[in-house]
Amino acid sequence: MFNDNFLRLLSRSRVEDLHARRPISQRRPVAPITIRHAGADDMKALVRLAALDSRRVPSGELFVAEVDGRLLAATSIDTGAVIADPFEHTAAIVDLLQIQARAVRPAAALPAVVDQRVEELLPEAA
Repeated sequence: MFNDNFLRLLSRSRVEDLHARRPISQRRPVAPITIRHAGADDMKALVRLAALDSRRVPSGELFVAEVDGRLLAATSIDTGAVIADPFEHTAAIVDLLQIQARAVRPAAALPAVVDQRVEELLPEAA
């Protein structure tokens, strides 16, 4: 019924409105986010994250987002598949991961332009 992007934008604007109304002393501090390539030692945390999100660990090379030493989200550079902790506010973190993954994802090869007719390219039947 509603566009996902619209709902995400609406949710963000409500959160921003709440933060704007709160005095600075009552706002939660924002922890730094680390985005990095996943290593072999991250597998246990990735399996836990995938189980929380009821998904499989994405295939291929992964970027992970870490906050306070905890993996909160991961995305595949190759496929764009995402897993995230459903019990944390991860929408903005997932957006950052996807932007980073798109920036390093190799561009798809463009088809070559052929100026010859197909019959000229095929070997003649003997």
